Amino acid sequence: MDRPDRYRALLLIDFQDDFLADDGRMPVARDQVEPVLAATRAAIAQAQDRSDLIVQIGNEFKPHDLIGNLARRGAAIAGRPGTRWDSRFAAPDAVYMAKWKGDAFCNPALEELLREHRIQEIVVAGLYARACVAVTTKAALARGFHAHVLGDAVACRSDASREAALGRIRGFGAQVIHGDCYP
Repeated sequence: MDRPDRYRALLLIDFQDDFLADDGRMPVARDQVEPVLAATRAAIAQAQDRSDLIVQIGNEFKPHDLIGNLARRGAAIAGRPGTRWDSRFAAPDAVYMAKWKGDAFCNPALEELLREHRIQEIVVAGLYARACVAVTTKAALARGFHAHVLGDAVACRSDASREAALGRIRGFGAQVIHGDCYP
């Protein structure tokens, strides 16, 4: 397929066992998992059809971050099983990047990768709308990227928390998209 006028990347954030498994250390709302899976799989397929860059970004929190790890109930600590990417959210040929803070841009390699591929527009799907999805989207906007968040492809601890986060994300200037609508 021809490249669009804007180069685009799909960022898949934190689809990891500690957030998705029933016995995970910090699971999102259970009723959100299947709808988020369906919306994310559709986005991956559309991104692949358009030859968009796909980046899987996973938490690998530093073991010595005692206070942060306590607040996160020990979720997604580097080297532990909970950091494992949930295979239901895998995207063949995706690039994997680790992060150790909510903002995926804490890893300078992410911005380098996006600039190297001349990315101008990001599309975000991921977990914890109120945290990692929101702060990564805000950071992308601050770096001059156009940002879209797939509202049906993000989860949080509750529906109310997700909706409040999506409102904040709109306030940052990102477009929140619902339905089967990959930009």
